[in-house]
Amino acid sequence: MSIFPQFDMIPLAILTALFGLTLFVWFSGKKQLPYPPGPKRLPIVGNLFGMPSEEEWVTYRKWSDEFGSNIIHTDVMGSHIIIINSIKAAHDLLDKRSAIYSDRPPMAALRKLLNMEFLIGLLPYGPTWRHLRREFHNNFLPREMEPFERPAVHRLLRNFLSSPNHFSMHLRHMEGQILLSAAYGIDVRPERDPYVEEAGKVLYALKFGSTQDASLFDTIPWLLHMPSWFPGASLKRRARKWRLVVDNALQMTRDKMKGELASGTVAPSVAANMISKLDQNSTELDLLAAEGVPATMYIGGIATTVTALETFILAMTLYPEVQRKAQAEIDSVVGNSRLPDFSDQDALPYVQAVLKEVLRWHPVTPLCFSHRAMKSDIYEGHSIPAGSIIIPNVWGMLHDPNIFTEPDRFYPERWFSPNVPDFPIQAFGFGARQCPGRVFAQRSLWANIAGILAVFDIVPTEDGPPEKKFLSGLISFGVR
Repeated sequence: MSIFPQFDMIPLAILTALFGLTLFVWFSGKKQLPYPPGPKRLPIVGNLFGMPSEEEWVTYRKWSDEFGSNIIHTDVMGSHIIIINSIKAAHDLLDKRSAIYSDRPPMAALRKLLNMEFLIGLLPYGPTWRHLRREFHNNFLPREMEPFERPAVHRLLRNFLSSPNHFSMHLRHMEGQILLSAAYGIDVRPERDPYVEEAGKVLYALKFGSTQDASLFDTIPWLLHMPSWFPGASLKRRARKWRLVVDNALQMTRDKMKGELASGTVAPSVAANMISKLDQNSTELDLLAAEGVPATMYIGGIATTVTALETFILAMTLYPEVQRKAQAEIDSVVGNSRLPDFSDQDALPYVQAVLKEVLRWHPVTPLCFSHRAMKSDIYEGHSIPAGSIIIPNVWGMLHDPNIFTEPDRFYPERWFSPNVPDFPIQAFGFGARQCPGRVFAQRSLWANIAGILAVFDIVPTEDGPPEKKFLSGLISFGVR
């Protein structure tokens, strides 16, 4: 009797045919133009046991040096993976050929197991994605966010003064105040706001759903249906816990909107504006957009902006000379009687360079969102198969020593050199998939960085400077 009773129902002939088909696909791939170079792979499983699980971006960059190519090929269980490690290759493929590379992999852990279909950036290329992205652009106007930004930044500075050791909590509260007000008309509590706290939990759900382990649900889809005894089933059990977190965060905002609609006390917001336009002629896409647009603002905005500000604070503790130089510029231009505002931005070029260096030194999404090749392609004499998962190593691109001298050093002065790009736009993605909220993110980061530098000195705790170490995942948090 088989120790795997579920397999007793499968005829040996079918198993043999499946094994033969896998071998055929494996060996038939060795044809015409070669794949890009990459690490050695085993038959059938490919590089399943050789993919990094921590600070993947560093390993992927080293592979480019080892194999002498800016694009690397590997595979896991027959799923082709192309890793892009240079700005030029990313521009050539993801920007210039965006018609081929604008799709997403299944992202099954995030979309199916965690029920995060509402995040526009996760949706596959097609009419649903185009409709929601268009609605996002029509409803999320960065200039209209300014009335929400100033009071939130002022509250952040007061909170820093009262309890500086809780800076991460204060950063989430600040960004939550801006985005929840704009997205849902929610006036958040001064502290321990339940909406902000739930958004913070969703960040960790995002991290869980975007790890190397979670990506196995894309490369080995049948794992989604694996029985409870199968190795790896613990991932599905953990996913159920995180799905409850995600569902609860969304349900809270749904209940809030339903209650206000019923009582006729709806506050102005993106959600209220989109709901007011729904009628009997509205389509399912319209209904999906009315939920997906504000939810993407709420979750996506908090995830990215807060993480970048945490990186800024880390950099200031490790590079105090940079902090002093930025503060001296603010003092000379703004003085001590008021806080910097957007009218000062052009007169504070070093502060702007600090912002750019934050995005370069450790991008919020060091491996970006993966793309998917919708058809076969050829690049610099190498074959890229249709269906390949494309991983843009943004960290690797922005740490290219041929462009950025001493790439591991936090050095804002590099942005005054004519030999570097004008802005690290790679930190916001590529082609049609570039972050739709990037303008707001840059404005929010600048307002907070300038405000914090104008008021505070950022110094290490008594335990000494923190370690520069970042967790893996789609959103890369610093380890504290």
